[in-house]
Amino acid sequence: MLRSRASLARLLLATLLCGACATFGSHKQKLPPPPPAGTALAPEAGGADEEPLPVTPVAEPIVVAAWAEPKELPVGGGQAQIMVRIQKQGGKRFPGVEVRLHSSGGTLYSGGRVLVTDASGMTRDRLTARKTVTITLNAGGTRYRFQVPVAEAP
Repeated sequence: MLRSRASLARLLLATLLCGACATFGSHKQKLPPPPPAGTALAPEAGGADEEPLPVTPVAEPIVVAAWAEPKELPVGGGQAQIMVRIQKQGGKRFPGVEVRLHSSGGTLYSGGRVLVTDASGMTRDRLTARKTVTITLNAGGTRYRFQVPVAEAP
């Protein structure tokens, strides 16, 4: 009887704990899926003609992945979450990294202010746009760029 209570308690605790962050599962926030293949970004070359996006640089090499959810806005535009994940080389999460985003059109909820990665190395912003937008981001002192397209009318 005692053995079954202990195993029942372990089972109950395992179902109450959030597998992603080892906290009690009272929160409803799901971690985003990893980005599709090919979204790890390479540092941007040049870019001297654009406004600077100053952030505190990090002292070690980082791996940045950035993507939009949804990856394409509907005809006429809409909103998308801009997700940024920063890891140390080797895949370890990198919390506390400053990230700043700039869009070539539309608006960002952050308004270009500095965002900081959370304990899982993630940060997000919300884009509202009517046309295809190029997102430029500075993550830990290195600039990156990707596009968020708007679907064409049929």
